[in-house]
Amino acid sequence: MTTDIRGNRVERNDLRYATLVRGFNQRFEGTPQFVEIVEDAEATVRVVQRCLDDGLRPVARSGGHCYEGWSSVTDGVIIDVSMMNRVGVDLATGGYFVESGATNWDMINGLYRRYGVTLPGGSCYSVGAAGHISGGGYGLLSRLHGLTVDWLDAVELVTVRTGRAELIRVGRDSTSAEDRELFWAHTGAGGGNFGVITKFIFKHLPTAPPSAWLATLAWNWSELRNHEDLFVRLIQNFGRFFRDNSEPVSRFAPLFAILHLRRVAGHQIALTVQHADADRGPLDEFLAAMQDGIDPTRVSRARPIAGIAGHHFIQSHEQARQMPWLEITQTENTSGANQRGKYKSAYMTDEFPDDQIAAMWQWLTVSSEAYPGNSSALLQVDSYGGAVNAVAPDATAMAQRSSIMKLQYQTYWAEADDDAHNLAWIRDFYAAMYGPSGPLPDSVMDGCYVNYCDADLDDWAGLYFKENYPRLQQVKARWDPNNIFNHAQSIRLPGQ
Repeated sequence: MTTDIRGNRVERNDLRYATLVRGFNQRFEGTPQFVEIVEDAEATVRVVQRCLDDGLRPVARSGGHCYEGWSSVTDGVIIDVSMMNRVGVDLATGGYFVESGATNWDMINGLYRRYGVTLPGGSCYSVGAAGHISGGGYGLLSRLHGLTVDWLDAVELVTVRTGRAELIRVGRDSTSAEDRELFWAHTGAGGGNFGVITKFIFKHLPTAPPSAWLATLAWNWSELRNHEDLFVRLIQNFGRFFRDNSEPVSRFAPLFAILHLRRVAGHQIALTVQHADADRGPLDEFLAAMQDGIDPTRVSRARPIAGIAGHHFIQSHEQARQMPWLEITQTENTSGANQRGKYKSAYMTDEFPDDQIAAMWQWLTVSSEAYPGNSSALLQVDSYGGAVNAVAPDATAMAQRSSIMKLQYQTYWAEADDDAHNLAWIRDFYAAMYGPSGPLPDSVMDGCYVNYCDADLDDWAGLYFKENYPRLQQVKARWDPNNIFNHAQSIRLPGQ
């Protein structure tokens, strides 16, 4: 008996092709010449060189979670790095390495079990390291420990500056200023701009907390819908708390809260809180602040429905429960099913203005032929700030370093026939919040998050990168002068 070994190249006649050309967002399906699955850095160099020789566009894919399908190319080659997923000790520095294909769960689980450390990254388990880290990824420990890039010391990647594919390592301590600039560009500009990332290196990482508190609150729309003033108070409570408690050093830094503002069809508004400290006091203060002015005789606090916002809520009459940190992280670690979706984002430096709260109420409660109810449509408001804001805006490519909240607009659906009304809802909601130009930086707003990419944005460069964009363009000109690595919102060459 012989074994049919197909190898690492997946061409259009391969049974795997239809699966491997699609990512998390099922709205997008690529038609590349082929998909190359690479398992080490040397193989990555060879594939990139083959693309150069054959005039094909190389596009790297790690976890496949690009919201706008930039890695689901309609030409060229998908370089799938997902099998490069090791986490370990870097021999050159004595620190830690994470390969670019590692998922969030690979990173969290591997770093914790082997070394007792962690990276303050995201909770969507299948998101890949390449995009997550290079785009300034954040997570439930970021108010305590900052962003992933705040711990990054070096990046290994395949570049084509000389016209040939070359594996290089650049870091914050590189002797060449040009190398240091390329490293800096990988601290928030996102993937797909300068080369194919193969590895991240961290000299030091924070010790993982032994335990944490997990708490939930929820309010039923069936009651809340008759009390707009209490909805207003709830949103105000959240915004004002983090306005007052998001300085770089705060006793509330270990506390990270997520407010899931689902549409009425989703039945509940829910709050999830992780407090990574043994002292429950700050958590109780926050929970009390959230319920301030919410009269239980008018709208009662509900038991959270399991999984309502992509999380497994505590099914208990207790508001909070202390658990081993890794267990909590595993509980929270979910990406949801691969389906069709659309996303938008915004950073906030102050509490919600009244007109924005009014827009939230209108668009969460709207239901008509143009905007049919969708239980999987929501505005997610994440707490932010803390240690994130201890870093200067130009110290990394991640320019938003004074925000207190980070917003993600989301809607999910299964069938292409439902595209139009889902896209209409999220676009019209967003326009009602910020107008046609989006959340331009001012005294309240601070632009958008590159990892929640949005093809609708006109001034995407200004909203993502602010004053850092011209510097990123100079890095592009030096390291990818022929714009080999590109997508619809990749860093442009100067003058473009």
